Amino acid sequence: MNNLKRYLALISISGVLACQSGGGAKQEEKVFKLGAVLPLTGPAAAPGNEMNNAVLLAVDEWNSSNKLSGYKVTLDSKDDAADPKQAVSSAHALMSDSLVAAVVAHLNSGCFLPASRIYHENGVAAMSGATTNPEITQQGYPEIFRLCTTDLVQGELTVPYLKEAGYTKIAIIHDKTQYGQGLAQVVKDACPKSGIEVLSFDGINVGDKDFKAILTKIKDQTPDVIYFGGMYDEAGLIVKQMRDLGMTQQFVSDDGAFGQDTIDAGGVATEGAMFTMVGKPLTEMPQVAEFLTKYEKRFGVKVQNYGPYAYDVANILLTAISKVISRIGGVDKAAIVQELKQMEYDGVVGHTAFDEKGDTKNKVITIYRVQEGKFVPLKTMGM
Repeated sequence: MNNLKRYLALISISGVLACQSGGGAKQEEKVFKLGAVLPLTGPAAAPGNEMNNAVLLAVDEWNSSNKLSGYKVTLDSKDDAADPKQAVSSAHALMSDSLVAAVVAHLNSGCFLPASRIYHENGVAAMSGATTNPEITQQGYPEIFRLCTTDLVQGELTVPYLKEAGYTKIAIIHDKTQYGQGLAQVVKDACPKSGIEVLSFDGINVGDKDFKAILTKIKDQTPDVIYFGGMYDEAGLIVKQMRDLGMTQQFVSDDGAFGQDTIDAGGVATEGAMFTMVGKPLTEMPQVAEFLTKYEKRFGVKVQNYGPYAYDVANILLTAISKVISRIGGVDKAAIVQELKQMEYDGVVGHTAFDEKGDTKNKVITIYRVQEGKFVPLKTMGM
């Protein structure tokens, strides 16, 4: 009887051990998170959602590739609504999760600037594909990177082009944001070096709809070009109201207004308007065609602006993470930062490497003109 009891007990223990460690049971999956903080609602929701979709596409491709040494990555997206306070709150929310290995960071400079301190304090790499204000990478935070060139490049290349095109008197309007006013200031400061006279420098508020008072004042100053530092809706409305007032001056704006939303807001009045956008035209980069096709097939809409940059940001971060996992067998945030500093990556928007501040070395912009409702490239310039 005692022998039988011992035999039955051994069978029971063996069964428990088999359930715990064998018997075909699935081992616990290794997971890390890629964070994203983008404007999914609010005035910049259209480009923000395009960027988020592009990141999701990259994440799904990495999970299908089995290149993460047994790990799976999940996307944790937070909404900053293009609002600096919400950006800080969303950054804190992401940083409270230890599984977040890196962050695809922000469309708006005014959001990335205050949130960058939070990523720095937590030692987590954060890279933006769209923010251009120089101050972001002048803070000395080693975790902060960006794929697009800065306003110093965009502004200083735009002004000589305007001079070359024959413009000599400029009125400048900005939207009082970190991005819009910052870029407008760069343009203003660059004008004397090119012999362009600055007649005025005025601010409007994001969300304003009626600009006729400020435009009437500018009309009396008789500039030959009007520059706007800001985003889509205001850009479209300003150029529309210019034409309503009989103003025929050349309208020029920036990468923040480069997109279908500006044409939608301004209608036929945007015809002939000029815009700068970071990088070379997508149509001149053969490697971008596959991404554009995949994106449209997956999401049912065409890419308008920063989707390719967000896609490359996600792939650069995931490449760095995969190299760290292969080298040390796990996810280490400090090692990811160091991997990014020496990264050389050929992606959808071209070759990317970073300088000592975390800025891209790819300092190129393109001037576009709206023709028949399309952005047509005029000239690509670099520093």
